Amino acid sequence: MNAFQLAPFLLIFPAIGVLFNGLVGRRFVEADAKSGEKWSGWFASTMAILAFIVAAMLFFSLRSNEFHAEAVKMFDWFNIPSANFYIPWTIQVDTLSVAMMLVVTGVGSLIHIYAIGYMHGDPDFSRFFAYLNLFLFFMLILVSGSTYLMLFVGWEGVGLCSYLLIGFWFDRIDEQGKAMNADAGRKAFIANRVGDLAMILAMILLFWAFKSLEFGQVFGSAIEMFEKGEGVHLFGMEMSIGAVTTAVTALFLMGAAGKSAQIPLYVWLPDAMAGPTPVSALIHAATMVTSGIYLMVRSNVLLEIARESGNLVFGLVSSPDLIALTGALTALVAGLIAFTQFDIKKVLAYSTVSQLGFMVAAAGMGAYVAAMFHLIAHAFFKALLFLSAGSVIHGMEHGHHHVHEHDHGDDLHGVPEGDKHHEVEKFDPQDMRTMGGLRDKMPTTYVVYMIGALALSGIVPLAGFWSKDEILAHGSQNNQVVYWMLVVAAFFTAFYMGRQLKMVFFDKPRHAAAEHASESSPLMTRPLIALATLSVLGGLLNLPFLSESIKEANHGHPGGIWLGLEGWLEHSVQAFHLSEEGLIHLPHTPVVLSLPVAGASTVLAVLALALAFFVVYGKRPKTADERDPLQSTPIWWFSILPFEWFYMHTFVPGFKWLARWSADTIDWAFWHDFVHNNLIRDVFRGFANFASDVLDANGVDGLVNGSGRFTRYVGSIIRKTQSGYARNYALGVFLGTVILLAYFIFSY
Repeated sequence: MNAFQLAPFLLIFPAIGVLFNGLVGRRFVEADAKSGEKWSGWFASTMAILAFIVAAMLFFSLRSNEFHAEAVKMFDWFNIPSANFYIPWTIQVDTLSVAMMLVVTGVGSLIHIYAIGYMHGDPDFSRFFAYLNLFLFFMLILVSGSTYLMLFVGWEGVGLCSYLLIGFWFDRIDEQGKAMNADAGRKAFIANRVGDLAMILAMILLFWAFKSLEFGQVFGSAIEMFEKGEGVHLFGMEMSIGAVTTAVTALFLMGAAGKSAQIPLYVWLPDAMAGPTPVSALIHAATMVTSGIYLMVRSNVLLEIARESGNLVFGLVSSPDLIALTGALTALVAGLIAFTQFDIKKVLAYSTVSQLGFMVAAAGMGAYVAAMFHLIAHAFFKALLFLSAGSVIHGMEHGHHHVHEHDHGDDLHGVPEGDKHHEVEKFDPQDMRTMGGLRDKMPTTYVVYMIGALALSGIVPLAGFWSKDEILAHGSQNNQVVYWMLVVAAFFTAFYMGRQLKMVFFDKPRHAAAEHASESSPLMTRPLIALATLSVLGGLLNLPFLSESIKEANHGHPGGIWLGLEGWLEHSVQAFHLSEEGLIHLPHTPVVLSLPVAGASTVLAVLALALAFFVVYGKRPKTADERDPLQSTPIWWFSILPFEWFYMHTFVPGFKWLARWSADTIDWAFWHDFVHNNLIRDVFRGFANFASDVLDANGVDGLVNGSGRFTRYVGSIIRKTQSGYARNYALGVFLGTVILLAYFIFSY
C-alpha cells in the first residue's frame, strides 16, 4: 500500500474547510441556525476527519515501505539560481512527522465534533470553525515541512490562529471595563513574537553555516563538518561546528519557550484560557504548544553535536543541559502556581505549562522518544481534561440560567432582594469555589475527568504513568538535578489534581448553580469517552520491557507491543544511528521498567492525591466564600511570580505606552496629519490650484486666447488692404515689382 502521493490532501482538506466556512458558512447559519450550524460544524469536522484518514494511510504506507522516508514535492517555492538557493514546497513523510500528523488530526477531529455542541447558539459559529480548520492547516504545515523555512510558515500560522481563537470573543468586557479576551490574544501574540525573533536568528545562522534550510542537507553538512573538524566563517571569525550548533539550539530554546510556554515566556498560556474551551484543548493542550518539542526532536542531530562538542552557553552550561534545566524549572514552578488557582481551566493551563516542562527536559537530556511519548499521551489526557472542564462549565452555566430564570436565591443569603439579580449576573461558571457535588449531577463528565486526572497524576496503568515514568527513568540515570526537580513537580501535579477533583466533584454544592447543573449533550460527551479510552490505553504505545529476559529475547530491540513508539521513531531520530556509529554518545534511556523509579513515583502520586483529598481539603471549603486552606501558606506567593509581575508591571505598560505613542504620534500626528495632510493632501491641493489658476488660466488659456487675439489683430491689418479699388491693387503690383528689381540688382 502506497499512499504517499495523497500527502498534499493533508493540507487541501482543511483549506477547503476554511474556504467553505469563511465564504458561505455564515450565510447557512443566518438562513437557518439549526441546519446551518450542522452544515458549518460538520463540514469542518469532516475535513478534519478526512485529514486524519490521509495521515492514517501515510502511517500504513510507511510500514509497508519499511519505514523509508518519502518527500512529496508540491511545487517550487524559492528558486534563485544566481545565489544557488532552491527550496521546494515539499511534504516530508517520515515516522516523526506522521506521528505528529496523527495526533494533530486525530485529537483535532474529536475536538471539532465536541465544539459543534459547545459552540451551539454562538452568533459567530461559522467563523469559529473557519479558524479551527485554519489552525489545522498551519499545524500540518509545521509538522510536515521538509525545511526549517516551511516549518516556520506553520510556526507563524499557528501563532496567528492562536491570536484569533484566544480573542474570539474580543468584544466581551469584564467588570473593570477591560476587553480581557482581546488583551489575552495580544499577550499571546507579543510573547510568541519574542520567541519568533530567536527562530529567525537561528535560521539565518543555519543558512549562513550550511547554505541550506532543508533538514537533510543541514543535518548531513553538520555531521560531515563535525567528523572532519571543520569550522565556519561567521562575522569575520572562525567558529567550530560545535559553537554554531550550540548557538542555534540555544536560540531554538528561546523559540520553544514562546510556543511551548517555558520560563520566562510562559505568561501568555494561562491568560489564553479566555478563549472558548475547544480552543484550550486543541491549541493550548494537544497541538500548538507542542511545536517547540517537535522542533527539538526534529533537530536532534544539532542538539547531540552541541552536547558532544562540549561548547558552553556563556561559558556556563551546554545548550542541551540548559534546555533540560529550563524544562525542569518550568515544570516545578508551574506546578506550584497551579496550587493558587481557582479557575478550573487555569489550573489545567498551569498544568500544561508544567507537563511541557517535562517534555522539554526530556528533549534536553536526549530522551527524544520519551519526549514524544509524553507529548502524545499528554495530548490524550489533557485534551480530555480541558474538554471535560468545558463540560463542567457548560453544566454550571445551565444551572446558573436555571437559577436566574426561577429566581432561586439559595446562594444569596444575606444579599438584599434588589441586589440578587446583580449578584447572579456576576457569577463565574469557571470558579471551582462555586462548584462541588457535581459527580451526581454530571456522572459521565465525572468519570472521564477522573480518568484524565489520574492519568495526569501518573497513576498506573494509565497513559501518563508510562510516559512520565520513562522521562524520570532517563533522568535518574543521566541528570540527577533534573530528575529530582521533575520528581517534586510530579508530586505537585498529583496534589493540585487531587485538590481540583475534591473542589469540583465532591462534597455538597457550594452554589445554587452547581445544585442545578446538568450533564452535557451526547455530542459533547462522546468525544470525551473516546479520549478517556485513549488515556487508558495510550501506555501501550511504548510499554517498556518488564524484565531483562524479554529484552534479551528481542536482542535489545523493540518487538511486539514492547517499545513500539521507540521502534517507530528510531527511523527518524538520526541521533540513534550516529550513536551506533560512535560519532556521538547519546544518553542512554532505560528500556526495562525501573521498579525503584516507577514505584517511588507511584507512591508519591498516591500520597499527594491523598494529602490533597483527605487532609488539606478533607472538609473544606464548605462555602463559596470560605478561605482556601492554602492561602495562609507561603505557596501563595507563587500566584504572583517575578516573571508575571515583571511582565504585567513593566513589559505590558511599556508595550501599551509604545502602542499609544505609535498610534497617536507616529500613525496619527506624523503619518496622518503631517504626511497625509501636509505632504500629500496640501502639496497636491497646492499643485492643483497652481495648475488651475496659473498653468491652465494663464498658460493654456493664455496661449489659446492669445493666438486668437494675434490672428484677429493681423487679420484686421490685412483687411485694410482689401479695399476693392483697382488703383490700390495696381499700386500693390507696382510696389512688388520695384522690390523684386531692387532685390536682383543689389544681390549680384
